[in-house]
Amino acid sequence: MSGRGVFALRFDVDSVTCLESGVPALLELGERRGVRFTFFVNMGRSFSWWHTVARTLRSRRRRVTREDASLSRAKKLSATAKLGRGGVLKTVLMNPRLGRRYRSTLDRLFDEGHELGLHGGSNHATWQYALDELGEEGLERHIRPSFAAFRDRYGQPIGFASPGFRYNEAVLDLMDSEGFEYASDMAGEGPFRPPRPGGRRHYTHFQVPVNVIGEDSVPVIEQGLALGRSSDRIVRDAVERIHERRFALMYGHPYVEGVQWGLLDAILAELSGDYDVVTVADYLNRWKESAGHG
Repeated sequence: MSGRGVFALRFDVDSVTCLESGVPALLELGERRGVRFTFFVNMGRSFSWWHTVARTLRSRRRRVTREDASLSRAKKLSATAKLGRGGVLKTVLMNPRLGRRYRSTLDRLFDEGHELGLHGGSNHATWQYALDELGEEGLERHIRPSFAAFRDRYGQPIGFASPGFRYNEAVLDLMDSEGFEYASDMAGEGPFRPPRPGGRRHYTHFQVPVNVIGEDSVPVIEQGLALGRSSDRIVRDAVERIHERRFALMYGHPYVEGVQWGLLDAILAELSGDYDVVTVADYLNRWKESAGHG
C-alpha cells in the first residue's frame, strides 16, 4: 500500500455509561493522541419496556436452543458487562433523555472538535427492534424531536447511524430529504451512493460502511473481550485488519472502547507511523478525492 492510510473511529453513544464513563475517557485519549473521533449520538432514551418484553417473547416463540443462545452470547459482552450494574439500573429505572441529561458532555465533544452525528430517534430500542413497525409517518414522528434538538444546538448533522445497523427504504429516503451527507448503516468495503429501488437511480447521500468489524456486526474489541482474548491479541487482530486496507473504518461504543481505552491507545500507537486518524466526514472527503469524486 503506497502512501499513508486513512483510519476513522466511529462511536455510537446510546447509554448513560457511554456518557458518564466512556466519552470522558475518549476525550482524554483524543487530546493526548492529537486526534478527533466521530460520535453518533442518540438524543432520546436508551430503553423501552414494551419492545424489550416483545423481543423476549418473540425469542421464546422461536424456541432458540441453549446451544444457539450460548454461541450468540459468546460473540458479544452482556449488558451488565458493558454498562455495569449501576448503568443497567440507571438505564432501566431512570432512562433519561440522553441529549438533555448529558448536554454538557456533548457540548464538550463539539467544542473540542470531534464530529457529532445523529444516532436514531427518540428511543434507541424502538428503532433497533421495531423499525419496520413504525411506518413512514411513525418514523417521521420518531426522529423529528431528536433531529430538531440536535440541529438547534449543534447545527445540521452531516452523518447518521441507525441503531443496530437497522435501516429500510424509509430511512434512506429520510437521509436524502433531511440533507444528510452520509449514513453508516450498510455493509461494504468503501463508500458508495446506494441505489434506489429498481437500480436506475441512486440516493444523493453516501453510505460509509464499517469495514473493520467482527462477526454479526459486533465491534472488534468487544468481540475479542467476549471471547476472552488477551489484550495483545485484541490489539494485534485489530491492527492486522486495519493494515489490510488503505481506508479503514472501525466502530464501537464508549461503554466498551472508552472504558477499555488502553486497547484503543495501543492500536493508535501501532498505526501512528502509517495512518492518518480522522473523523468519518474527513474519511469520506479523502475517499472522494482519491476516487475522483468532485
